[in-house]
Amino acid sequence: MRYLKVLLLTLFFFVSMVFFIQNNEMLSNELVLKLELFNLNFVSHELPFYLIVLVSFVVGSVFSMSYFLAEKLRLSHELKSSKAKLAALEQEVTSLRNLPLEEEAYPSSASKAETAASTASYSDDSAPSYPEKKREEGVA
Repeated sequence: MRYLKVLLLTLFFFVSMVFFIQNNEMLSNELVLKLELFNLNFVSHELPFYLIVLVSFVVGSVFSMSYFLAEKLRLSHELKSSKAKLAALEQEVTSLRNLPLEEEAYPSSASKAETAASTASYSDDSAPSYPEKKREEGVA
């Protein structure tokens, strides 16, 4: 990837040089830039056109690089905070995995225990056994 970037930069430089050499006469013309806002008038000195093109390119590059630098700093800060949050969550999961299992009466397990206790209190003669009940349902 690095070689491709260097190749593209070299190609861009080559095309730019050819452009300036072939258009040297036109680019050497002097220009005066004017800006009129309300009652204020701004007038530049006579500048060659190639200088205006080069300065515009450099200013655009500086603005682009500053934007991308700010974006990179923002993303690196976001990545750092995400990694810290991930580490905290992994630590929480690890601590929860290492907790001993406790025998607490939860509502669902308490109702199962009561059902088992109530069926055990019946005598064998008064309560039908479950396999017999299944056989009776299967016949009917």
